[in-house]
Amino acid sequence: MTRSFNCLSEGETLADVIRRECAVGFDLRFCRSVAMSEHDRDTITCDPPEAEFATLYALTDLGEAIAIHDADLTSAGADEVAAVARALFVALVNARRDPPDAAQRFEAEQAAMIDHHRIA
Repeated sequence: MTRSFNCLSEGETLADVIRRECAVGFDLRFCRSVAMSEHDRDTITCDPPEAEFATLYALTDLGEAIAIHDADLTSAGADEVAAVARALFVALVNARRDPPDAAQRFEAEQAAMIDHHRIA
């Protein structure tokens, strides 16, 4: 079964993100929107009673948090969080078996910065 991760770019796989960003762990944060308009995606981390949704993040070796998946605070959302957390754990374990070297990491970072939709 292929799982969709709603915070990743279309076509981007979890394994790609984990390896490229050298993720070393993951975190679950409760969040709510502070958007000023319908097109704004600004959110903040908050206490669970104030939360509108939960977000699973991959944590990098540089201390960055990369959003992987948002889930509603429902029974179905809890099932989603469990499935995504399992997928994150498996991807982290698999990436540790064959970590990228510095040249591979640089190449992946450069490739990630290329916008295929941009007109030169």
